[in-house]
Amino acid sequence: MTQKILIKKILFIFLTSTTILSASSLAPTTSTLSPQTEKKVEAKVETQARPTPPTSGTQFKDAAKIAVIVNKDAISNQDIYDRAMLILLTSGMDNNQQMFETIKEQVKKSLIDEKIQLQAAKEQKIFVSAAEILEGIKQIASDNSMTVDQMKDMFKKQGITIKTLEDRLKAQISWVRTIRDAFGSIVHITEKDISAELEKLKQNKDKHQYELLEIFLRVDNPNQELTVKKDADKIYQQLKAGAHFHVMAQQFSQATSSAKGGYIGWLAQGQMEAPVEASMHNLQIGEFSAPIRTSMGYKIVLLKDIKMAGQPAYGQTQITYRQVYIPFRDDMTEKEYQQIDTHIQEMQQVKSCDKLSQKAKECGYQCELSHKVIFNDLPPALQKFFRTAKIGQCHMPIRHEDHLIVAMMCAKESPEEKLPTAEEIRMALEQEKLNKIATREFNKLKSVSFIDDKSRSSSIVSSKQESAALTG
Repeated sequence: MTQKILIKKILFIFLTSTTILSASSLAPTTSTLSPQTEKKVEAKVETQARPTPPTSGTQFKDAAKIAVIVNKDAISNQDIYDRAMLILLTSGMDNNQQMFETIKEQVKKSLIDEKIQLQAAKEQKIFVSAAEILEGIKQIASDNSMTVDQMKDMFKKQGITIKTLEDRLKAQISWVRTIRDAFGSIVHITEKDISAELEKLKQNKDKHQYELLEIFLRVDNPNQELTVKKDADKIYQQLKAGAHFHVMAQQFSQATSSAKGGYIGWLAQGQMEAPVEASMHNLQIGEFSAPIRTSMGYKIVLLKDIKMAGQPAYGQTQITYRQVYIPFRDDMTEKEYQQIDTHIQEMQQVKSCDKLSQKAKECGYQCELSHKVIFNDLPPALQKFFRTAKIGQCHMPIRHEDHLIVAMMCAKESPEEKLPTAEEIRMALEQEKLNKIATREFNKLKSVSFIDDKSRSSSIVSSKQESAALTG
């Protein structure tokens, strides 16, 4: 695996806080055996792995110039550039000047929110130590079999400063700790609350349930309607162009779920606002909605998993499958291409995993068995295939670095669904209350903040300060 591909995986892991991607994770790119087609695919993969920054950090115009003042703290053009580059390199969007300009305003808004959160933490004497941040960075490096120095070196070669990761981590930890320290003692979950929630969960087993992620943009007053709708549409188009939902949610969503990549968990019929629930009928697992106008703003939701009434979650289905690894290079001869083509056709004729393993051995290919892998933990390409595949059916080859991979599902098993424990329910209810408090408190803080955007003709000030200026 090249360093450039690995760094994108490391950054994606950091930004989404999801399961670590292994070196053998498949890219969701289907492949034929045409040499011409393969070369085009490889060229596309290589282009994505080696993005060209819109401009270099050393040449960035007015890098040190202040872009925004948030109360008494400044955000520089360099801060905006660094965060935008991080998103471009990890989100799946095209890394070019046009896309840089597109997300620049979104990045600025995100950095403004972080400044307000950090200021609130400082006011409450909540501090995140350098050792805590370093521990988080160490964990990311360790999860990828690297040292911190090796990871920093990778960032440097890609023109990314590790400070922008540290700043994001610091803001998230600070804000969570600020809310918990200030309000944790007044959030009480009683036995009655737990019993009521448990009863509701039992009743929901007879309803369709949806596991969702969200990107939420607030509309605080009618004057913001068009601007927020435009921002939501812009994010939607970026998602359609290939941006990763988790990354976009963490960077741009204004809900507290942004800290978890937009994850909001399971909701049953009747627990969602009507416009959101209506959109569920049009989504398949893994798909996201167009912007939905809710009572508080605009929301884009992604359907991660579904439980049909009386059935377990599809994403928890356990898949046992075999993978055959076929060496593949662009400089193969026509005879070698035809031989591989013949072997694949023969594999697609077999109807069991044992016979697939035998055929792979005859052809001299490596064949591996993966036993009871959770569907949600599968690489995207295999999720797409196994969602509709039958046991004993091979899929078309998938290109992955210097191999073609042919997979077959051997078994599919749905585990028995268990209700959460009382402690799990208590923690979930507590977090739900704290999330509501966090949203309320942030809105208060932002409404009284002085935000001077130097890139605009006039400053953005809070309604309170504006009134004070008028009366003064």
